[in-house]
Amino acid sequence: MNLAPRLLGLPIRTAEMDPRASTGALFPVEEASVARAVPKRRSEFIAGRTCARRAMAALGERAVAIPQGVDRAPVWPDGLVGSITHTDTWCAAAVARRSDGVRALGLDVESDEPIRMELARIICRPEERAFIRAQPATERGLLTKLVFSAKESAYKCQYALSTRLLSYHAMRIELDLPARRFIAVFQEHAAPFAAGDELSGELLVDSGYLMTAVALAH
Repeated sequence: MNLAPRLLGLPIRTAEMDPRASTGALFPVEEASVARAVPKRRSEFIAGRTCARRAMAALGERAVAIPQGVDRAPVWPDGLVGSITHTDTWCAAAVARRSDGVRALGLDVESDEPIRMELARIICRPEERAFIRAQPATERGLLTKLVFSAKESAYKCQYALSTRLLSYHAMRIELDLPARRFIAVFQEHAAPFAAGDELSGELLVDSGYLMTAVALAH
């Protein structure tokens, strides 16, 4: 099962795997980040780094450490941008070269199990909730999770440039389900982004998962 290649094309490379099957080795600086982690967290971390290095290899890049920063975000090698995401049962990474015109990436994968609707007020802005309420009741939980995932991807992408942790209401998501696309509209300033700026993303629901991705070009 390859979800990310259907969302992210050239010159971005991706890799995916089940974290429960992760057996790869870590670099010492990476090992330090999970030295006291529970087995599940360690497996997910290993899978993420394994996927990232496979994606880097597909770009022709050598295997190097991808440390965890103080903010827990991956620290990518000079000249590269990337994003890592995982659920309990699936992990993916996307990597690209800045020199190929990719400025930042955001990737998110979730199970396609509908989210509890009592969480909608936390995740969604009033405009988003109005859109979801207008849809069939059987679809609202999944649509809420799609909004959540789209925000996760957009936030990861913008964070690589702004280093700002945004609240769920700091962006408005506009879903275009037939086109499998979405737009994330900034509702507040997060330099270099201003309120009203947009990030375009893609979405996919397949094989028990939903995945969203944002790639920002130079």
